[in-house]
Amino acid sequence: MMTISQTVTGDRVAPRRRRIRMSSVFWFTLPAAAIMLLVLGVPLVYSFYYSFTGWSLVLPGSDQDFIGLLNYTDVLGSSEFWAAIRVTLIYAVVAVSLECALGILFAVLLNMEFFGRGLFRSLMLIPMVITPAVVGIFWKLLYEQDSGVFNYLLGTIGLEPVPWLGLTFALASVIIMDFWQSTPFFTLIILAGLQSLDRDTVSAAQADGANALQVFRYLTLPHLVPYITIAAAFRIIGVMADFDKIFLLTLGGPGNATTTLSVYAYNTGFKVFDIGRTTAISWIYVVFVLLISAPLIWRLFRGASVNRH
Repeated sequence: MMTISQTVTGDRVAPRRRRIRMSSVFWFTLPAAAIMLLVLGVPLVYSFYYSFTGWSLVLPGSDQDFIGLLNYTDVLGSSEFWAAIRVTLIYAVVAVSLECALGILFAVLLNMEFFGRGLFRSLMLIPMVITPAVVGIFWKLLYEQDSGVFNYLLGTIGLEPVPWLGLTFALASVIIMDFWQSTPFFTLIILAGLQSLDRDTVSAAQADGANALQVFRYLTLPHLVPYITIAAAFRIIGVMADFDKIFLLTLGGPGNATTTLSVYAYNTGFKVFDIGRTTAISWIYVVFVLLISAPLIWRLFRGASVNRH
């Protein structure tokens, strides 16, 4: 039996061990943190400074012209900027909603027992691991109006070719491309949630007479909420940062039909060469993404805090 003195000694040693452990963690992570600060922090500080200047690559010495908030007021007063905001919101909301809905469906199907389930789970991951630039080129080959695969298939059944990358269908085509690539991400995370569901609870509910729909509505879906929140938060941030596959597919066109904020920032920086204005767009973009994703992140951390207590 443990004596009182041993208990007191153990209580004193435990905090000391925790302090040593925390100190070790700090020193081991310090080099990586310092490199990340150097690689990410310094450019961020520079970009924030240049967002208050009139720096243009076609005007030598303009990087020293301090103009205050003029870049920000010009961007916020631009109709092109708000058009890019509208396109970005439509793209993000529709794409993430479709990916979430189909991700839940595919996860439920892949959680069932059937022949070849392991093969289907492996094949599901292929779109997710393909480089976005390759995805953009691949889907451009599918969407081409004269020689694309989709219009060829439509022609074989006697239908007229569809202008997939025309003004009417361009944004929908971009959403379909992102949906194809990113739905496996939702499926993977939600499938992990389904794997962690307590089978005894489900069996007890079924024994009490609950049907499959009731089990999903009152047990499975509430259990999946944290997993859906994690996936949605990551995808909202990711879809708003999409650039390469959109640019390679449509160049932001036709017109401004698929010009998202990232494409708009690129056009301002590398076509107009207005670096000061581009950095202002980038910082507005950061604030915009934080405002959109903050409710999901807050819900996630709040749920984790409640579960801890």
